[in-house]
Amino acid sequence: MTAALAANTTTQPPDPAAQEQGGWVADAFATAWNWGSANLPGGNFTMLGALLLLAVAADQAGKKKAGGTATPGKGLGKGIVGLFKALWGGLVTLAKAVWGVVRFYGGRELRGEPRSTATFFKAGAPIGTPVAQVVSMASVALAPPKVSLVKPRRRQPSPWARNAASWIEGYRGKGAAALDRAVRTALWLAMAAGKVWRFLKAVWRFLAAVYAFCAPVVATFARALGAWHCWPYAARGLARLGLTLALVGLAVPAWRVWTIVLLVLAVGAGLAAAHRFQPKPPGDAAVYGPKIWAILRDDLDLPDDEPLDNWLRMPERLADDDARIVVRLPWTFRGSQADKDNVTALINSRVPGEWVGRFTFTGEHATAVYTHKPPPKPPAPEPTPPDSVDFFDPEIQEAIANCKRGQIVIGRDAFGQIIIKEMGDGETPHWALSVGTGGGKSAFCQMVIAQLIAQGYYILASDVKRVSVANYIGVVGCYIYNDPMNPQDMRAGIDWFKEEIAARSAISEADPTAEFPGILCLIEEANEFADVSREWWDDNRKTRADEFGPADRAGDPVWGTVASGARLGRHVHGNILAVFQDLRDQALGGKGLRNLFRLKFMGNFNKNTWDNVVGTKPVPESIDKAGRMMIVEGNAQYWVQTLYAKPEALRAWAIEARERTGFVEGAGLYGAPPKPSKKTLPRLLQGVSRDKLPEALQGLSEGGLSDETAGRGVTSEGDVTPGVTPQRDRLRLIPGQAGGEGSQDPLAAPVLLSVAEVAREMQARGYVIEAELIRKHKSRRDKGNGNGFPVGIGEGRDEKFTLTQLITYYEQRGIEKREESEEETEQGDAI
Repeated sequence: MTAALAANTTTQPPDPAAQEQGGWVADAFATAWNWGSANLPGGNFTMLGALLLLAVAADQAGKKKAGGTATPGKGLGKGIVGLFKALWGGLVTLAKAVWGVVRFYGGRELRGEPRSTATFFKAGAPIGTPVAQVVSMASVALAPPKVSLVKPRRRQPSPWARNAASWIEGYRGKGAAALDRAVRTALWLAMAAGKVWRFLKAVWRFLAAVYAFCAPVVATFARALGAWHCWPYAARGLARLGLTLALVGLAVPAWRVWTIVLLVLAVGAGLAAAHRFQPKPPGDAAVYGPKIWAILRDDLDLPDDEPLDNWLRMPERLADDDARIVVRLPWTFRGSQADKDNVTALINSRVPGEWVGRFTFTGEHATAVYTHKPPPKPPAPEPTPPDSVDFFDPEIQEAIANCKRGQIVIGRDAFGQIIIKEMGDGETPHWALSVGTGGGKSAFCQMVIAQLIAQGYYILASDVKRVSVANYIGVVGCYIYNDPMNPQDMRAGIDWFKEEIAARSAISEADPTAEFPGILCLIEEANEFADVSREWWDDNRKTRADEFGPADRAGDPVWGTVASGARLGRHVHGNILAVFQDLRDQALGGKGLRNLFRLKFMGNFNKNTWDNVVGTKPVPESIDKAGRMMIVEGNAQYWVQTLYAKPEALRAWAIEARERTGFVEGAGLYGAPPKPSKKTLPRLLQGVSRDKLPEALQGLSEGGLSDETAGRGVTSEGDVTPGVTPQRDRLRLIPGQAGGEGSQDPLAAPVLLSVAEVAREMQARGYVIEAELIRKHKSRRDKGNGNGFPVGIGEGRDEKFTLTQLITYYEQRGIEKREESEEETEQGDAI
């Protein structure tokens, strides 16, 4: 190295003689040390001791030279003692340094006594620091805001704003361009301000979400660092060791990158752990226990220094189903009802929930155990009728077979019992039925009729729906009038029912032991029948008195007939089953029919229907199920599931019952029910050509008649119609159009007459008819009421008809010649 340095300098190299001055001292010391180590006992240790003595002597000589007084004979010993003290002090300092390092990495405090009860592997609690009471913020929390589940309605522009916008949009005067630019600028600024506001709100929501995530983590770290002295010693030692390693790694350049990577991973793991293992909120025992104890201690007259744990036990979660609050009672607690109520009131006023206590005064300790008040037992489910009851069920068939005359098996009630109601001559001879669409009304009527047929009843049914009891058409003893275009047939049947009841009443008065077969008068859709019957009555009643009698009253007399038959029919087995939607007096001629129908069946109803038929309060809730009906009998109301069977099966069962009982049609009757008229087609089906059966419409309609087939443009009477076309050759007149006396020749030209001429011709032939009545019927046809009045040729006052057309129409409606016998007129005339 000396040579290298000399090569790079311009100065003279150092003088070796001068450099080696003083080297002899070192050589002499080395020679003396080697000789003493080799020859003196003890070797190197003897030489060390000699050096120590020389050092002590030099120290004494220095002190004396500095002005001190050396003690003769004692200087050497004192120096040796001082030397050993210095050595001991160095050893002690070294030992303290080693102990400090061990204590630091062992997790203990650097100085002083421990601050907590922590051990090496167990965390502890602070020593001498009062524990802060946990306070719940639930008592001071604000009520949650009311949030509407309905989307708020968007505020509409005010009329002023609309008018202003319209004016700005339509303005074309001076400065319109500037105004347009100003408005667009204002709108753009408003839009930009809105976008900025929405952006700021989004940023705020993002920051709030970040804070919501970070706040628990930061709080967890803060709590963990604040409780440093309560950590186990091992955890504190590992933390200190990790911090030392991190500092060393950051100080050494070669380890710095890996140290930073490990620190980032450690911080991430710490954040995840802090978010996962957040401290649990204080339990209910810590929140409510001290509050209750402050009052309960005074109520139980306990000393102030009594600990809470000896007298009160609370669960961590009061909401648990098995939560229990246990209060130990002193022996001075008498346990009167007032004392018990005080403790119970305290628990229920300070603890959420509702609690009931059980006091025990026997055993080692008297206690009061509080548990959640059990919820009230749910009401037992209301019994309901079965979903369906089969008419042919063996039990039902047995019940039907055991019924007396007039008794009807209705169905099963909510308890599964078979319900039987008496029609006959009991307290409920007449039944009213009110059932909405799809409620099983037709099935009810059909099963009632089937059972009455088995008991030998006659059935007289007015069915304006056409199909309600159509399955019994043709059954012996069943008379079905189901043509709403001929309401006179239904009226005639009701009139005959009343006359039959009157005859039976007279016979019963003369012979109280007389027996009569039962008769059921069924009026289906009575309110619709009332409308149809009223229209017929308004069209056919006699408006002026004549030689044959006074004028007919304006009110329809049919409901008076029904009411009379209902009042008299009870004792002679004349019963009525009517289907109503409105049973008020004003709807049925004011005859008080509601009081005559003491047994009512309601199904699939609403409030208006209940008020119109029953009229009692409150209105029960309807059960919309087919066949589910409520029986209303006086003040009694209960649900029943009525019998059901297919119409074809009921018809077959009824026919078999008729044959089994040997029923003879007409036996026991004092008159014959009227025969139904021929079917009248609705107005839209009248006047169409049919080549199939004349009794009913078959196949598809051919549409309206052409001028030729309808008789328009034909030659006058007596002339021969030229040119017989295939269409005229296929022509068939509408049934009865030619009448009994008219010609059925399709080639014969019809004689067209006005209304007045037709009236005169009919009067000449003995019919009681006036032109005014014909014009009234024609006017009703033009209004579209479907009364079946024939269509003539022409329009308005020029419309003309054939005589046979109107004779056939009025004969179907009950007008006959005067020369007919009086008995036949009474049976067939519906007026």
